[in-house]
Amino acid sequence: MGSMSKREALENVKTQIMSVKGVLGIAELDEEQRKTVEYLEEMAMKNIFLGMGRGKNEGVKESLSHEITMVLFTDINFDLPKDVNMMELISKGEVVGMAVMDLDKIKEFKKDKEYVVISDFLVIRRDAKINPAAFASGDTFFLFNGFQIEQFSKIPEMKDHVLSIPSSPVFDFLKEEFKDRMILFDPKLASILVGFNLS
Repeated sequence: MGSMSKREALENVKTQIMSVKGVLGIAELDEEQRKTVEYLEEMAMKNIFLGMGRGKNEGVKESLSHEITMVLFTDINFDLPKDVNMMELISKGEVVGMAVMDLDKIKEFKKDKEYVVISDFLVIRRDAKINPAAFASGDTFFLFNGFQIEQFSKIPEMKDHVLSIPSSPVFDFLKEEFKDRMILFDPKLASILVGFNLS
């Protein structure tokens, strides 16, 4: 890192992330906060979609495994890439469903007899065997993936970044932790974790 201190590098990263459209606030997580996030996420994954499913949030695990983990609070103007594969439904090792962020693709899936579209973003194969027993056995689960975005790839101090979407309990915890340091009243507020190493 040459003559730049770790603190300076982090300040640079924060400044550059704050300039991305839709980012309302950013904070670094300390060791204790990271452990709490990990625990809450694991608990949440045992009971997702109103208790119908189980999940594995590999994205959050990846974000937490990096040298630095930050939380971004974002509003509706934060652009998630449309081609990002954030969530998949896995059954017996096979992908039988996925979250689709691209509305044009959703329209295509709606016309396709082999798929069912739920709440305009979740696409599931019609022949997928999804029921409480399949989830309970561990054969079927929702997989939440980490992803990268172009704006962050351009930040020189950030290496190997991974963004992830945490569960509601983690969002509530992080909002509570940082509400005194930033204004978090936006009704469409979301939180995104970003893990990275300093280059």
